[in-house]
Amino acid sequence: MSDIDWLKIVRWGFIVLVAGFIGQFGKMLANHFATKAKLKKGETPQISEGTPDEIVDKQASPSPVEPSKDKAKGEKKLLKTLAKHKKKEAKTLQKKNEP
Repeated sequence: MSDIDWLKIVRWGFIVLVAGFIGQFGKMLANHFATKAKLKKGETPQISEGTPDEIVDKQASPSPVEPSKDKAKGEKKLLKTLAKHKKKEAKTLQKKNEP
């Protein structure tokens, strides 16, 4: 047990944490640039909730619900999400306007 170099273990742990941090924010930055590019082209970016893996799983696996109910559910979710975003924007504008 005396052969263990604790300083080396701590360094590697720190390196792994920093790499994860850089990777996460790099992914977010790439997503931001992709959204801006879509807006510049005139396309509307898809607003979705959840992690990218969850979104892919939801889209890939067919649900046992009838298609008409599924479509209505999707539209309802989209409207709810848009309402949330509008509410959030209104709140931020209200905060900016307050002295």
